[in-house]
Amino acid sequence: MARRDQYQEQADPVKIGLLLDNPARHTDHAERIFEFVAEQYAASKRFERGFEFVKVYPWGPPAGFIQNTIDGFHQLCDQGVIAVIGGNHADDCIALPKHADKRKVPFMGMGATAQGMSEWAFSICWSSIPHDVYTVASWLKKNGHKNIVMTWDRADHALENILHFRNACARAGIQILADERFPQIVVPNREEIFGRAVERFKAIKPDALAHFGTGPMSSHWAGHVTRSGWNIPRVMNDAFHGATRPQMAEGFEGWVGTTMWDDDNMVGANFYDAYMERCADLPVPSHEMVGMYRDTVTAMIEGVILAPILTPDGVRRGLEMVQMVPAACGGPRTCIGFSPHAHRGLQGADVMVLRRMTGGKLVMEDRIEMF
Repeated sequence: MARRDQYQEQADPVKIGLLLDNPARHTDHAERIFEFVAEQYAASKRFERGFEFVKVYPWGPPAGFIQNTIDGFHQLCDQGVIAVIGGNHADDCIALPKHADKRKVPFMGMGATAQGMSEWAFSICWSSIPHDVYTVASWLKKNGHKNIVMTWDRADHALENILHFRNACARAGIQILADERFPQIVVPNREEIFGRAVERFKAIKPDALAHFGTGPMSSHWAGHVTRSGWNIPRVMNDAFHGATRPQMAEGFEGWVGTTMWDDDNMVGANFYDAYMERCADLPVPSHEMVGMYRDTVTAMIEGVILAPILTPDGVRRGLEMVQMVPAACGGPRTCIGFSPHAHRGLQGADVMVLRRMTGGKLVMEDRIEMF
């Protein structure tokens, strides 16, 4: 093999692993967004190397198993990546940090959980459970709903929602009269389960219904409540993202839900427009999805740029230097930043905002009011 002159030749790209544990309708956009942002950084001349994305597609939760995602993470590490982006599912993000610590490879989780950080694990979250829950409680309090019922599902991070929500309700003076826990995955007898819950809740006569979901059961629950004619004020956590799917939108009519899509965030709006111009022939993604994937890869690339040495440990230290990067997610002053003991990247009061489905359109409803 001929010897090469590493001082004269073009530098090799930095290898970043992508642990793509979501369905193709999400990850197809993720891959294109990651490449688009990498191209923008190349054009900015802030980094002298390119980026090579090494991809794995594990069959993880909720229908698959977390071990498949763990195996995918180790597969990426074995291929010599300098850091890993993903997974997206919160249960994966809870399980993976100890493996990142063992391999000493930076891991950027994208799940909503606040449990997914460690010495080597960071987060740019698709929804933020603590922000999400307090934003829901703010809406309930502001609208005078003092006696409520709630529903949730069997995912571990659904319980995380409930723990924070009980604290938020105690602070806001809201009484939880009853709750119902649904299966995490879509089950054949879901309408029967939902019907019993609606009848039980109607008898209690609450002021409002709050739902905390982690997947597609939430869309089916929203549709059931809407079709039942139970015209109760109803609010949902970021499982409300199901309302962006055309086949589910009608079932969300009248619901309010949290989201990371704020009309006044021009970072998000401008990036979304640029991405849609670039990919005009693709299925239309949600603003929230595009913003979250943009923020995730932006945070990672900023960490690589700030790395004092191009090793996994150098990238970890680089990520801990990232500060005040304008975010596409959340309100207009939401930003991205980390530090040595704070690895949760999205910062600000308006990480989560509220939208309402009305007349088939998702419109801005409100932002959090501190209480």
